[in-house]
Amino acid sequence: MSTENGTTPPGPDPYVVATRGEQVQLPSWMTGADAQVPLTRAERFRLVWSRQRGKRHVTLVVVLALVLIGGTAVLGRVTVDRVRGDTAVAASAEASPSPVPLSRVGEPRDLFAGTLGADFAVGEAGIVLPQAAARPPFTAREVAAALTQVRAALIQARLDLSMILGDTEPFLALLAPASRAQMRTDFEDSSFLNYATRIGSQDSADEIRVRGEMRYRAVTGDDGLPILRITTEYVWMYAFDVPRTTPGRAGIATIRDRVVWEVPHPDGLPAAKRGLWLVSAQASTSNVDCARLGEGFFVVEPWMGGPGSFQPC
Repeated sequence: MSTENGTTPPGPDPYVVATRGEQVQLPSWMTGADAQVPLTRAERFRLVWSRQRGKRHVTLVVVLALVLIGGTAVLGRVTVDRVRGDTAVAASAEASPSPVPLSRVGEPRDLFAGTLGADFAVGEAGIVLPQAAARPPFTAREVAAALTQVRAALIQARLDLSMILGDTEPFLALLAPASRAQMRTDFEDSSFLNYATRIGSQDSADEIRVRGEMRYRAVTGDDGLPILRITTEYVWMYAFDVPRTTPGRAGIATIRDRVVWEVPHPDGLPAAKRGLWLVSAQASTSNVDCARLGEGFFVVEPWMGGPGSFQPC
């Protein structure tokens, strides 16, 4: 076969087919000529990837199934624990109701809220003794004993149920024997209210709060004998659970007192004169029933709640 220019190719080419004077080059994949050409790295990777595609699909399905099963189990466990916890809390609440008592109107009982007594100590915890030091001729030990006597008398006079109900003997027993007869006359009128509190059985104070101080010094009596003089100044706030027009105020009755006590030095004294003497007392009250106070009873005035409710009688 001759070309258009009339020359003859050097030899036959099996991969060239002549068609109407043209030469057609067959692709290498038809002839197998590319079988001997090495694959590139990218081509080998695509080949392996395509062969493993089926296995990957199976593995992915298995992993997803395991994740789904595990998630369902965890979610179920959390739900069960939460239900158990809620049940336990509910059961505990039913078994142990709120310890906060309710007043007559259904509100939490905090009769001192909004009053000065909200920061006071409760009961005898408000009577704190000063540090005892020697006041010659009184030793520190004798001073401590005298302060303890005064504290006991304050508790008995203002806080103890026996005095509140009208039994005066436990208080009088704390005083020097020679002073008791004279002190009994105070309870025949309302003068004892300057240092003691009687409420009576018809009324009751739900809580008493206290704040004040105690001071002491050594003095010389009119007879020339040494005396340890102890002065107490306290505010006593009594909470009565009664109907109130001014919440947190109208249920509180207050006493402010200043009492002077004396303990003579025991050397040379007869037994009847040894011990605690109450020598003077002053007090003012507020938010009380003045009519009952005149009868010797310390009772709150329930319907006082205006600007003058804390004025003394």
